[in-house]
Amino acid sequence: MNKWNQSYGFLLGKALQQMEQKFAEGLAPFNINSRQYGVLLFIEENPYSSQKDISDNLQIDRTTMVSHIDHLETLGFVERTKNPNDRRSYSLLITEKGKEVLNSRWEFLIDVESEVLTPLNQQERQLLKGFLIKIWKSL
Repeated sequence: MNKWNQSYGFLLGKALQQMEQKFAEGLAPFNINSRQYGVLLFIEENPYSSQKDISDNLQIDRTTMVSHIDHLETLGFVERTKNPNDRRSYSLLITEKGKEVLNSRWEFLIDVESEVLTPLNQQERQLLKGFLIKIWKSL
C-alpha cells in the first residue's frame, strides 16, 4: 500500500474536495459557496442566532463569518435585526429568498452526496455519517 492510501486525512480531504467541487457547481448560479449554504441552513434551523453563535457552532473564524453574513445580506438571503438583549449584537433571520435557495439546492446536495457515496451501501453510509459526526464533535 502506498503512502497516499495510508493517510486518512489525505483520503478524507480528496473525497471532500470532490463533493465540494460538485456542490459548488450547483451553487454558482446563486453566487454562494458551500460554507455560505451551511450558514443559511444553520440560520434557518436556528432563527435569531448571532454571528458568534453561528461562528462557534460551525467552527468558522469570526472575521470570515462577518464577510459571509455581509455577502448573504447583500444577496437578500438573510437579514440582521437588533438583538433586544444585547444592543451590540444582531440576530439573524433567513429571508424568503434565502429559503428558496436552500430548498432549491437541497435535492441537489442530496444527489451530490449520493453520487459521491455510490460505492457504499446504506449501512456503510450510516456508519460513515456516525463516524464523521463523532469526529466533528470531538474537535
